[in-house]
Amino acid sequence: MRRSATSAVFAGVMLAVVNVASPQSTSPLPTLTVCLSMSHSVAAAARREGAVLEEVEAIWRPMGVAVRLGRRSDSTCDRLIAVRSDLEATPEDASVEAALGWVPFVEGNARQIVYLRPSRACTMIYALNPGRRPGAMTDLLVARLLGRSLAHELGHLLLNSKNHGTTGLMRARYQAQDVLRDPPAAYTLDPEQRARLFANLANDPRLARR
Repeated sequence: MRRSATSAVFAGVMLAVVNVASPQSTSPLPTLTVCLSMSHSVAAAARREGAVLEEVEAIWRPMGVAVRLGRRSDSTCDRLIAVRSDLEATPEDASVEAALGWVPFVEGNARQIVYLRPSRACTMIYALNPGRRPGAMTDLLVARLLGRSLAHELGHLLLNSKNHGTTGLMRARYQAQDVLRDPPAAYTLDPEQRARLFANLANDPRLARR
């Protein structure tokens, strides 16, 4: 059944300023394996698919979440999340053009899908220093920006929340300079977000069956 345009609410990351991240809590977390089913259009647009995944993994692994590519038949995946480009979004899943990525929510719950806008990431990186950087480096920076955006959207999924923070991974707005000056370790969850993540994972029946 198709949902009406008003039934989907989006959580996403857009362009703007960066803040200093909060320190990570030392509370132990259950290990969750998230498998991404990345569409060809995203992989082709990103050009450096491996760099996108490395960025996401570097951000989430310290928080007890392993991220890799996978498919529905992979029994080792605790969550399978589809990653699609904005060009693949249905009209009811569409978001504002400034968004780098977003997650559709239906009746207060996150759908297991992330939309990314590679063209927006390319525009932001090209604007940093147009014509003065080798193409391979530009591709790497675009991949890193997409990876950090994807990591942010996974936060909305795993926290099952549309809320944003003021610092760290779940801040609402990023800017292209982030990938030049901030390491992945700057993208953390605050204590409240980490507690919510822990509670969500602890109550996940797929993990309880292990």
